[in-house]
Amino acid sequence: MENYSNLEKLSNDLKTLFENQEENYFDFEIICQQNEDSIPITFKTHKSILSSRSQYFKSLFNSKMKEFQENKVVLKDFSSSIISLILNYFYSGKIGINLENAIEILIFSTKYLIDELIEITLSFIQNNLQLEIVVDVLKFSESVNFNQLFDSAYQFLLANFHEFIKTPFFVELEENHLNSILSNDEIFTNELEIFESLMKWGKHKVNLNQEKENQKLDKEEKEKLQKQISNVIDKIRFVDFSKEELENTLKEEEDLIPNDIKEKLIEFQKLENPEEFIEKESQNEKSFIFKSRIRIDSTIIKESQKISEN
Repeated sequence: MENYSNLEKLSNDLKTLFENQEENYFDFEIICQQNEDSIPITFKTHKSILSSRSQYFKSLFNSKMKEFQENKVVLKDFSSSIISLILNYFYSGKIGINLENAIEILIFSTKYLIDELIEITLSFIQNNLQLEIVVDVLKFSESVNFNQLFDSAYQFLLANFHEFIKTPFFVELEENHLNSILSNDEIFTNELEIFESLMKWGKHKVNLNQEKENQKLDKEEKEKLQKQISNVIDKIRFVDFSKEELENTLKEEEDLIPNDIKEKLIEFQKLENPEEFIEKESQNEKSFIFKSRIRIDSTIIKESQKISEN
């Protein structure tokens, strides 16, 4: 006996069955309505297909709930294009995943318990991480405890941080993620650039005009910005600034740098031989300002050594 299979034709036939929405073979409706003002879009489908492809729908139908009795369910959290894409996958076993839809597909699959599609989408995202989606990946993977995906996104961000801070996606970082990243010693990026990006992040979070120079912010705006960055600014490694960069920063941003940090930096500036001071201050586990990120002598120390040698 020979076994014959034509899975491609089966896939195409089932896809055609779903796409031909005018036929009368359907026994269940999925209604997409993202908000009260939007026009609902209805997809006709089959309970047997839904229950075999999604544990959520299987449980829904077995429970004999209202949706089962009325033969319809309203989905409010997703666009009609995503729902159509998923339903096509239910019937044909094929789906087109790209950077634009991957996160939404993963969210849908997680909510509606589509295990196979979760695995497919997780694999796609991990293999195709890009700067434009990494913040969303961090947020979502943390919210549902996808630890492996979170770790992949976090390591990708660390490895590409020098590029990431130049993108508009940087300001979308959650504070806890930014705090964790800036606490890491393995960010090989100019520290002044990190500081300036932190200011942009803070302005974005409190809805201040990015184009307005910090010195021109009014008192209320400065207070908002200082409060927003207060839990993160101590992760800036001021010790890695050049002498000139530190002087200019203290002068131009004095109203935004917390007093305790500012006092330490002013004291540090006055030292001819700062190594002992840095050694002492670097023991403070709660502050990173004197812990060189690059694990070598800071620019300021090198400059001080040159002066003393001459």
